[in-house]
Amino acid sequence: MRHRSLSRVATIAGLALITLAAWLWWQHFSAPPVYRYIVGEALATGDAGPMSPYLEAGITVRRVSVMSTEQPAPLATLDIAESPHGPVLLDWQARVDDPFLTLSAPPEDVAALSAVLKKHVPQDAAIFAWWDSSRQFQTLAKVDIAFSQHLGVPLFVPSHWRSRRDNVEAIEQAFWNSNPSAGTAAQRQRFLQFAQALVAPEEQGVAMLRSLGDGKRVVLALHMRDVILLGQMFPDKIGVAFQDFGGSTDVHSMVRRVHAWLEEHKYSAYGVIQGKNRPIRAVALTDAPSSKTLVARLLPFLGNEQHDVAGTTLVYQAGGFSVFEVTPGDNTASASGLTSH
Repeated sequence: MRHRSLSRVATIAGLALITLAAWLWWQHFSAPPVYRYIVGEALATGDAGPMSPYLEAGITVRRVSVMSTEQPAPLATLDIAESPHGPVLLDWQARVDDPFLTLSAPPEDVAALSAVLKKHVPQDAAIFAWWDSSRQFQTLAKVDIAFSQHLGVPLFVPSHWRSRRDNVEAIEQAFWNSNPSAGTAAQRQRFLQFAQALVAPEEQGVAMLRSLGDGKRVVLALHMRDVILLGQMFPDKIGVAFQDFGGSTDVHSMVRRVHAWLEEHKYSAYGVIQGKNRPIRAVALTDAPSSKTLVARLLPFLGNEQHDVAGTTLVYQAGGFSVFEVTPGDNTASASGLTSH
């Protein structure tokens, strides 16, 4: 009888654990979303601002708000373009501590470079850029890009939401039409290889970029913003810090404040991001090894080595973008019509 009683207790305990696990699973996956995207009306020409080039190209652009279930004010506002493959992120402005979910390059930088790429990139070239910039170039300039899908990496999840990261990822996938598929997984893996090339030592990184070209000429478009994203993805490969300094028109005062920040933290190399109606953002490399990565050597970091990277040619600069051709291994002459600026 004692053996049977213990067996019954064990059975009851097992059922209780199963019931508890099922309840926790239901709570996890049926919990209300922590935020939602609210899509507004299409922008009109008169109030499009930096989105004007998209409207002029006949593209529908909508203003979207990210709304929390906990407060009435938006957490972020963004602009999206409609496309047959889902919404294309054009601009993102966090209304809470930045970075929040993502960071975007200034849209005026994208528009300026799109016009150049549309006019000058040859047919046998593939443009390698961060996945969101790539989709913007494709939308506005109709150029051949390496990354055409919304990949959503890195994702900056606020600390108080980290226990519900699955909930956040589900919201992102649903809104951006980026549910996992064989095609998305393959492109995500290729993008990861691209990002790893950028944080590799320069010679190794250039070789990796050549191999990703699949025989096409590689045109590489990098923005200073990309370094912050790489620091989030590969903190063991590249140390990155950034600080906003407001929108002061006193250049000398701004420079003094930036230099004081660099001196306080002993950062030796830095660059600046400046978008219209946005604070000036200084981006710093936090240690010497970070300064040796391919991306740090290619972008104009003051205080870093300034000599050219072997195997690459700077062909254009627009706003925070720097555009390079990665020369083929046989040193074939450049076919691009881009001119160095």
